[in-house]
Amino acid sequence: MAQPNPTIQPITGKLSPWLMLLITLSLTMIGFQFVGMFLGLMAAWPLYPGGLETFINALANPVGNPAMRPILLIMQGVASFTGFIVVPWLLLRYVYNSQVQKIGLRKPSLLMALLAFAITLFFMGFNAPIIEWNKNLTLPWPALEETLRGLEDTLARTSEFLTRFDSPLQLLAGLLVIAVIPGIGEELVFRGLVQNHVYRLAGNMHVAIWVGALLFSLFHLQFYGLVPRMLLGALFGYLYWFSGNLVYAMLAHFFNNAFTLIMLYLYHQGQVPVNIEETSVIPWSQVAVATVLTGVLIFVFKKQAANATLGESV
Repeated sequence: MAQPNPTIQPITGKLSPWLMLLITLSLTMIGFQFVGMFLGLMAAWPLYPGGLETFINALANPVGNPAMRPILLIMQGVASFTGFIVVPWLLLRYVYNSQVQKIGLRKPSLLMALLAFAITLFFMGFNAPIIEWNKNLTLPWPALEETLRGLEDTLARTSEFLTRFDSPLQLLAGLLVIAVIPGIGEELVFRGLVQNHVYRLAGNMHVAIWVGALLFSLFHLQFYGLVPRMLLGALFGYLYWFSGNLVYAMLAHFFNNAFTLIMLYLYHQGQVPVNIEETSVIPWSQVAVATVLTGVLIFVFKKQAANATLGESV
């Protein structure tokens, strides 16, 4: 049976792990979808160059309206910060008996942080054909496929609109909203809380990592990106388990999102010739090399983490 890193202490208390899991997921979603979106709306409204009626009409169809890009970024940033940082911190502090320290938030070492970045970079190459396969998956139920494709297309258009930055300042704002806040918040929820709750339920860390990764992927509501995002979530989960330090999962998540945003910005500015989201253009030889390097670097990361843990215990 897979055991957790000894530096991670289970979040315990009077509540059952089932109830803790339900509370974590439900309050996070409420904090993000309702409270956070409302606060984001209130924060963004005064910045819109127009009256209330114009603002409401623009919200109904924001894509293509440049004035709505900062509005949507503010709304998403406030919603993510509320749902994925404020809510879990309050849960850890006041509902789960002040157990913030148990999830493993410690100062990272430079070497292991660089290893986490390198693993994430090469993992993109490994994941590229899986992204392409999942994107082109055909379902045997036409009505369901049409619904899912419609949702996917809407989310894709919104995402493309949000990441079409016209200046370095917009890029910095995008990095804060799409890389920094999710890197911290989503790892705090899905690895720091959900993964640990599931471990208490299942007693097996592999099960906990993959269930947490599946829930992480489902949260994004993109069926045609479900599998590669689940694999990415599992990678973050193993980095957390091997090191006992949630910061490495946060850094890897941040790097994944930030690298993609920066490469997209450079592509749209004509500075790089390749669109990083065009996964079909990656040769299989590069995929093979990336896969091998990912495995080797994960092994080195695990070894380095074990040595660091041993050194702390001596």
